[in-house]
Amino acid sequence: MYSFVTYNGILINEKFMDILKRNTLDDFHKFMNFNDSNLLKRNKFRSVTKIEIEDKIFYLKRHFWPWEERIKSLVPCAKKEDARNEWNNMLTLSSLGFSTMTPVAFGEEKQCGMPYFSFTLTENLYNAEKLEVFFPKYYTPPLNKEKFKDKRACIKKLAVLARDFHSKGLNHQDFYLGHILISQEDNTFFIIDVQRMHKNKTISLHDKIKDLAQLTYSAKRLEIFTKTDLLKFFLIYTGGDKLTPDNKKLARSIMSKTRNIAKHDAKLQFRKNKLRAN
Repeated sequence: MYSFVTYNGILINEKFMDILKRNTLDDFHKFMNFNDSNLLKRNKFRSVTKIEIEDKIFYLKRHFWPWEERIKSLVPCAKKEDARNEWNNMLTLSSLGFSTMTPVAFGEEKQCGMPYFSFTLTENLYNAEKLEVFFPKYYTPPLNKEKFKDKRACIKKLAVLARDFHSKGLNHQDFYLGHILISQEDNTFFIIDVQRMHKNKTISLHDKIKDLAQLTYSAKRLEIFTKTDLLKFFLIYTGGDKLTPDNKKLARSIMSKTRNIAKHDAKLQFRKNKLRAN
């Protein structure tokens, strides 16, 4: 488990205290004002910046709270999607036996009792790549017997991961192959980008369908998974060797949601292309 200390108002993983202090990344405002020369992503809610210091790589995710989100944060039952939620989710995943990003530092600033700015710093997952890259790199047809067997083993491992994830009351809400990494050293799966993840005693059917549809959509986009591959995944996930009436109903709901995601994604892509053209 991790050991954390509070330093200059931020929470720091003790393992990284020295390197952060040596590079003057040791208080809240230094993180929030960090140079964006390696900016990877930015929208109205958050930004992601890659930081390379000494022999290590980190990712700084900064959250900016519009007024409506600040007010929403005061509602006890409202689902949070901020830096604190992501930080806590990384610790939750680790405590439940899942591999995820290494939490390095967390900070939060409030105004009028409401979150205003916040950030998380995580260490790079070295020698790991996203499944959306891994699968087509190694399992694009034609496959020999060994490759075919390896592909099915990865599908099984992914199905078991999803089943265990949901059985512990977790739902990701962005459960795409791009948010699951595989280690090239030992084939460990890492679940990342967990700021929207939530935990309950049991996962709702709605959340289960959404997570599985996101996985299915991202898999189908790669155009290397057969219907049999998807069926194998589903049977392992449900723990059976054949489709029961209830499982057939669940499968239809997942495929319907998958089609809706595809339509929504196509609309977003159309708007982006239109804006670029203008």
